[in-house]
Amino acid sequence: MPTPTPYQESPAATLPVPCPTQPVAGRRVDTDAPVFDWTPVPDATGYRLQIARSEAFEVLHYDEETERGTALPLDSVLPKDATTVYWRVRAEGGDDERSEWSAPAHFAVPSADPEAEEGAIRVDAPPVPLQPEATRDTPVDATAIPFSWEGIPEASGYQLQVAATEDFDDPPVDLTVDQTTSVTLHDALSTEGTSFYWRVRPLFRVADPGPWSEPVPFSVAPPTAEDDDLAPEAADPQASARARGPVERARTSGSFSIFVSLLVVLSFLATIALIILSS
Repeated sequence: MPTPTPYQESPAATLPVPCPTQPVAGRRVDTDAPVFDWTPVPDATGYRLQIARSEAFEVLHYDEETERGTALPLDSVLPKDATTVYWRVRAEGGDDERSEWSAPAHFAVPSADPEAEEGAIRVDAPPVPLQPEATRDTPVDATAIPFSWEGIPEASGYQLQVAATEDFDDPPVDLTVDQTTSVTLHDALSTEGTSFYWRVRPLFRVADPGPWSEPVPFSVAPPTAEDDDLAPEAADPQASARARGPVERARTSGSFSIFVSLLVVLSFLATIALIILSS
């Protein structure tokens, strides 16, 4: 088992923060080697994952660079008496770029005593969606869509879905988050459509999930073909330079020809003037 590592402050953040999506919501995992996953971050070249005894992250059981969707055997990482585990992740980029640490997510290991979770309270009410608002008049940027909602007391986590229709059949976004009430999704929606719906529901440790919120319609701004909109010289400066070269040379040659012709005419006039004066 790795030696616990003291917590270290992270450097200044320059990338968006990933959001833990699996395993989350304080529930027991179904396997001894759960898959750790989180929302992707644009321009990230890797991620750093930390697993700790408490959400203060004072003593770390695991602290390594890894990839999204990594299956991690818990028996090789955690002490035998571990019950509830906290984890977080941050994005790593080139040139020492990185994000802030995500909000801590937590889950119970497979050996955790189910009786320890008795007494959990379920509030039979849906969360109140806050953002994006129910409007299609103001499209949101599809490259970074912030979702937020009002929390439900005693909820251990939330499930978020985004779909192109109100029936949420095979939604392109279906993820769970811990006790956070906001998440930003980067490049998560298809560019083929601009109209979507989203909803959220609370999760509880020992009870069934709570009710879904009402579907909220929103729209995203259509992608802009920047390369197509650019002038040829902006899209390909070298090609533009090659195109301008002959034109500039043609203009220079034309100007030079006019100048020479003018000199010939002036010389002819000057010759005539000398003849007249000498006669």
